Amino acid sequence: MTRPCKNSEIATLHPGLDENAEALFAERERAQVTLDSIGDAVMSTDFRGNVAYLNKAAERLTGWLQSEAAGLPAGMIFRLVDAQTGQPTPCPATEAIIENQRRAPAAASCVLMRRDGEAVAVEVAATPIHDRLGGVVGAVMVGHDVTAARELSDKLARLALHDHLTDLPNRILFNDRIEQAITLARRGRTHLSLLYIDLDRFKEINDTLGHLVGDEVLRMAAQRLLNCVRASDTVSRQGGDEFLALLIDCDFDEAKSCAQKIFDSLSAPYIVGTNRLSLSASIGIAQYPQDATETTALIRAADTAMYRVKCAGRESSVVVSRE
Repeated sequence: MTRPCKNSEIATLHPGLDENAEALFAERERAQVTLDSIGDAVMSTDFRGNVAYLNKAAERLTGWLQSEAAGLPAGMIFRLVDAQTGQPTPCPATEAIIENQRRAPAAASCVLMRRDGEAVAVEVAATPIHDRLGGVVGAVMVGHDVTAARELSDKLARLALHDHLTDLPNRILFNDRIEQAITLARRGRTHLSLLYIDLDRFKEINDTLGHLVGDEVLRMAAQRLLNCVRASDTVSRQGGDEFLALLIDCDFDEAKSCAQKIFDSLSAPYIVGTNRLSLSASIGIAQYPQDATETTALIRAADTAMYRVKCAGRESSVVVSRE
């Protein structure tokens, strides 16, 4: 009868086996420490797409502990949704296993729903794991929190399209809006109106009280303008004390009524610190398609109308650009 060998006897008969086990343990320990030391979240799965391992960063990012997540579907732990639609995004690890290739959702729209329900902007990518024969035995997914980077990107994008002082759309964004509005008006055979607004006597405020007071007046004027138009309309600061208001699907009578409302609002006193300031406004109106059929010409027509107000001595708030 053959007697089973004890571990000590195996080690004596095959000393290399013990050394290999020690080396394997040391290598595994080194990998564990390395993965727990890096800032990126790392998750590995088996060939079914179930979680086999989470490093410390992955535990912090997802809100799941390794002991709780083991054996659960990867998509349940890394629950990804589209930032724009809120719809679930397929799990990259599962896709990597099925398609046997690297998978990475669009970085700009990927959001991780943590275990506690908090949404975190992330970038993730998954790569299949192969055995010696090339078969897929699982996947490894790496992800990291990009909330700060995405917020900075959004802020820079907004600064590129908005006036830094009033936060109104700048010339670039406004021109895009008016181009789209003209296209829609042409297609639907509707009207749109453009108001060119200039604050009268604003230079006196800058000259006598300084630019800090002048800047506050511009911010207040911008807010008053927004309160006078609809959500579908667009108000833009063109520079200095000049503004444009694009009124969608608006005929001349409606535009004139809006202009009068704006004139009355801008003429109300401005309280800045201990200063009580008074301004008025010159406003010109141009319409599509009566006065112009393209952006530059329409702005020029409204600008011309506004200067007619100034030349009239500001006795009225509005003149018409058409003869």
